[in-house]
Amino acid sequence: MSSRPFGAMRRSVVAASVLAAAASAVFAAGPAGAAQKTATPALSASSAATAPPAPDYAGLRQALQQVVSAGAPGAFAQVSDRGGLGGTVSTGTGDLATQAPVDPNGQFRIGSITKNFTAVLVLQLVARHQVDLDAPAASYLPGGVLPADSPVTVRQLLDHTSGLYDYTNDLPGILVGDTVTGYQQFRYATYDPADLVADALTHGSQFTPGSRYQYSNTNFVVLGLLVEHVTGEPYATDLAERILGPAGMLHTRYIVPRTDIGGPHAVGYLTEDDRTKPLFDATEQTASWIGTAGAAISGTADLNRYWRALTSGALLPAAQLAEMETMRPVDTTGTSFYGLGMRQYTLSCGIQVYGHDGIVQGYQTYSYTTKDGSRQVTVSADASNNQQVFAAERTALDPVFCGAPSSASAARLSSTASAHVAKEETTGAAPLRR
Repeated sequence: MSSRPFGAMRRSVVAASVLAAAASAVFAAGPAGAAQKTATPALSASSAATAPPAPDYAGLRQALQQVVSAGAPGAFAQVSDRGGLGGTVSTGTGDLATQAPVDPNGQFRIGSITKNFTAVLVLQLVARHQVDLDAPAASYLPGGVLPADSPVTVRQLLDHTSGLYDYTNDLPGILVGDTVTGYQQFRYATYDPADLVADALTHGSQFTPGSRYQYSNTNFVVLGLLVEHVTGEPYATDLAERILGPAGMLHTRYIVPRTDIGGPHAVGYLTEDDRTKPLFDATEQTASWIGTAGAAISGTADLNRYWRALTSGALLPAAQLAEMETMRPVDTTGTSFYGLGMRQYTLSCGIQVYGHDGIVQGYQTYSYTTKDGSRQVTVSADASNNQQVFAAERTALDPVFCGAPSSASAARLSSTASAHVAKEETTGAAPLRR
């Protein structure tokens, strides 16, 4: 347990809601940023260039039905495709009280998909020569956030190799051993991000920076502070002006510490540890405990639009996008990789997809794209704290990008998805805070 309890952390003034601004210049033209110094596994060029087969919508619907069978009241997905093969699929309810059908156009908390937004903001600063990926991150932070002699680099924060302890391990939900009871202790709290980092630092370095991968939300809270310090603007302002506006994302926002979602949405349910108890309505919260590592709100269409903008070069120059997409394995499955704030999965058909997944109380989401931006899918469910739901959502990627599978490959897919989720649980991506 941390010697600096969460209840003692001082309250902070956090950026209010900011609507998407008109498109503006996101990065300045100039030479590429710092090059990757350590070689990491690269994508197969042939796989990246292969166009995916037509989406299997019957398979997608079946996968979403499995998500509901696993314990989510509702599940929905939107496919976007340059070839005109896009569409939405949904099943189940968005409100257990009214039994209203889940709305595939509704908004939800996107959890750690927020990390990719934060990574893009950092890499834009790299493109403008305001930040060096391989310089100590402390150089770009307010004094005292990290020790002045900290060797942790900006790159190591982005790829989860910093060795910084994940402060979310000290959240009350972990400490009291009861997810719902713990959540109610911090859902309406407002934390200063610097205090969250300070809590992590009391645990010391977990390993030599750069030596291995270990998922830690602390990394992206530090990066949020870095963005604000370098730009002199609140994170919400940077997000709106440099990502949401240019990408045309009108239904995405960062409104910490407001507690509402703000637009049409499904109720977000937190699964009790005791599965005999009813699902708990977790929709409202400040999300201050996760901040720039996971507090954004969006919808399926906006997230798909985001990945198209990113892969097309509208948000990052080619050099920085290549840095983001340079992957390293995160487990022994051979199917899961991490770059700079971005995940890559190799699907059952060999196609590689890029993006991020997110878990926050009430919602679990996968949002992925082909490397060339030709197809995207965002899959979300209105329940969290349920690994069976998360694993079932993972299987929904394959019918979208691989088409109709054979029975043998479908069996391999289910096994691989379950193994991936189990492995991630041992590397820091716990269901509360992925």
